[in-house]
Amino acid sequence: MSNIKSLLVILLISPVTLLAQYKPKFFEIGPKIGLNLAGVGTLDTITFKKKISANYQVGLFTRFNAGRFYLQPELIYQNKGATFSQGTTGKFAYKYVSTPIILAFTPAKGIFLETGTELSWAVNQNYKREGLTVYGPNAATDKSWIVGARVNMLDGLSLLSINLRYTHGLTNQQSTLKVGNTPVDFRNRSFQLSATYAFSEYYLWKRKHEPKKKR
Repeated sequence: MSNIKSLLVILLISPVTLLAQYKPKFFEIGPKIGLNLAGVGTLDTITFKKKISANYQVGLFTRFNAGRFYLQPELIYQNKGATFSQGTTGKFAYKYVSTPIILAFTPAKGIFLETGTELSWAVNQNYKREGLTVYGPNAATDKSWIVGARVNMLDGLSLLSINLRYTHGLTNQQSTLKVGNTPVDFRNRSFQLSATYAFSEYYLWKRKHEPKKKR
């Protein structure tokens, strides 16, 4: 987690070296792929030994630009969850189709500060793998709050952005599970490091930067 926090600081204090090389159109679209370092928040009344789970996410983003602001709806497939070795032993693997909606502001060229909400639908609700303690979420949906930053890259990579976010789950994902007589409360927590590529801008970038043919 400390490495992720250090990376966020570097991205936020380096606006001079990471300036964007193209002016975006009103509408952009492209793919997104990344890594989730996921865990869960638990009730203080129960002590767990938790391990962070490294998972992935993949999907599409759209972006509507307006001056120094943009609105970015996304459609993402992602894995979250954690592994426990005390109280409740097992692996909790939460698989979702998620629809983050991000509002962002740029304080400096190429740097964007983001916040928004994320609604997720579980695709493995009540899953239990036979013979192993692997569980899906009991809840059908999850609501989360997102904060983070996006940085545009340079030159030939100017259509590529690096995204760093923290996602704070607001919904108990194991509402039917108990340790003894005490119900558990597992809420998703994750740091997300991902890349987006503005595929819709590629033609304009290529026309601007490719060598002109001699007649």
